[in-house]
Amino acid sequence: MKPYVICHMCTSIDGRILASRWKHVPAGPKVAKLFETTAARLGIGAWLVGTTTMKEFADGNFKLKAAKETIERVDHVADSNTKSFAIGADAKGVLRYRRDNVDGDHVVLLVSERVSNDYLAHLRAAGVSYLFCGQDHVNIATALRKIRQVLGVRKLLLEGGGTFNGAVLKARLIDEISQVIVPIIDGGAGITGLCDIPGTAPRNAAAGLRVTSHKKLSGGVNWFRYRVVN
Repeated sequence: MKPYVICHMCTSIDGRILASRWKHVPAGPKVAKLFETTAARLGIGAWLVGTTTMKEFADGNFKLKAAKETIERVDHVADSNTKSFAIGADAKGVLRYRRDNVDGDHVVLLVSERVSNDYLAHLRAAGVSYLFCGQDHVNIATALRKIRQVLGVRKLLLEGGGTFNGAVLKARLIDEISQVIVPIIDGGAGITGLCDIPGTAPRNAAAGLRVTSHKKLSGGVNWFRYRVVN
């Protein structure tokens, strides 16, 4: 069993997601605020991102202290009372934390067996939770199953980056897409899109979609919600 997964993203009309490139966004809410306000309207208290995106919410890069003891390689939930989660993939153990939350959402990392004992000790000292989800990479199906069973999350927002979204879509584990479309065209070849499936392009498109709702927002912004039809 897994959570119901909604991929929620703000994009240009051609599906790119790097808003820092958009210098001429028409009048209306700033993209970051637009993303946050629409996500809040979905009313879901847990969000999931890939390593690159999660790095934006980490506490820089610093050397780990040597662990004083060997840490047993089992799932670790540091706060069993939390109701909201900031979940990030970190198969290699590269993220660093001095706190256990992102704006009040408890940090949970999806790790692999390749992370070091020093890294596990670091996460425990910071009060961060972690779930083992594979030998050398994060297995998406395992991760979602544990997010449901260990954390009790029934609904989950998937919020990028594009390659991580693409991996989840390729695994056929996205239930719904929530796309907030800003009236701007990016046009950059190779610029990250909403869902970039890793590796060689598949022979056919990844999935069909069925529109379930459409709202017009200020500044010419359109918000579509789609059910994924695998």
